[in-house]
Amino acid sequence: MKVLYFIPYSPANPTFGGSLRIYHILDHLCSNHDVTVAGFSTPDEERELLKNFPVLEGKTHFVQDPYMNSSRYRILLKSIFSSHSLWYQCTRSAELQQILDRLLENDTYDVIQSEFPVMGMYRFNSTAVKIIDSHNVEYDNFKRMAKVKNPLKKLFYHLESYKFYKEETAACREQSALFVCSERDISILDKSVPGVPKYLIPNGVDEEYFYPTKTTPKPHSLVFVGMMKYVPNYDGINFFLDEIFPKILALFPETTITIVGKNAPSSITRRANKNIIITGFVDDTRPYMHEASVYVVPLRMGGGTRLKIMETLASKIPLVTTSIGCEGIDVEHRKHALIADTPEDFANAVLELFVNNELCKKLTEAGYDLVMEKYRWKSIGKEMDRAYKELTGSKTDGATDDADRMKYEANGIYK
Repeated sequence: MKVLYFIPYSPANPTFGGSLRIYHILDHLCSNHDVTVAGFSTPDEERELLKNFPVLEGKTHFVQDPYMNSSRYRILLKSIFSSHSLWYQCTRSAELQQILDRLLENDTYDVIQSEFPVMGMYRFNSTAVKIIDSHNVEYDNFKRMAKVKNPLKKLFYHLESYKFYKEETAACREQSALFVCSERDISILDKSVPGVPKYLIPNGVDEEYFYPTKTTPKPHSLVFVGMMKYVPNYDGINFFLDEIFPKILALFPETTITIVGKNAPSSITRRANKNIIITGFVDDTRPYMHEASVYVVPLRMGGGTRLKIMETLASKIPLVTTSIGCEGIDVEHRKHALIADTPEDFANAVLELFVNNELCKKLTEAGYDLVMEKYRWKSIGKEMDRAYKELTGSKTDGATDDADRMKYEANGIYK
């Protein structure tokens, strides 16, 4: 099939959840379809993307983010007095709309897939099947973020939730279908956009990259990985450091937590000490994960599903998470991980894994089996193809018919 893939940023060097999902979807599209990519990217990112996906040579159409060099506070102030959300304003580009118009005028596509609702808000003059891949229900995500203590941030997120609800639901109603990451997201969207088909296309894991090792973990060591400027991540870590970690240190004062991820705010970096190690950005998170006795996911907000959960289970690392942290993933308490929502229960779960090797082995084996069965990107790509087939009425079971397959194989598209 011919697919126009419309993205808000380049996944050339994926380092966080959204970019990882886009990278693996693009990898599947390049391997199984005739794909054209458009959206936002810098020239350097575009060159790096073409190194990873040489089949896209001549098929990328990017513009630079128009707000890349703008003052964050200036944009924020503009948003407060606008009827549109901040995210909407930061992703509007007349130049990108012109590129879309030209592509759709000069070529015919079977599917136009937009990553995130904000990209689905552009104008698509095409009869193609139109799909938004919703990583979260964004207005619900903003509503959860409004639980922060800071009154100004609380007001901002309430306003963003209200504005984005109108924008997101309007964009979703224009689509042929929605891809969503969890059953919870389906239930929310069924209420706000009931007439649009929804397909469960969960997040996944690259099981060949995240694999178990024989590294012996450091005793009483914890790890958390995530982009730290993302509100749910830094809220969760501050919650952990304030209310959970002291309870663990009271019994095991030598315990360490390593916080891995770029753009940590000062509320976290200033707390670095012998027990709290903050790495900032790293090229490879796996060594930090494999050295840890327990991976912690103390999230209290957010939407969709967390790739970090699948990566931890695929690596066979004992996991403690909140209910929200593992939301939308078929993780069961005391079968695949320990799930705890109060500071006391979370601390006790970590302490139990420190001393119960048998339980650690049981959880990691079951967790590994779960991701191998349900959450590999290869399997998820097949689910996406089945949705494409159903929505387009295609008679082919895969990406293309046999003639097209031979043509693309000759050009190195299929792997």
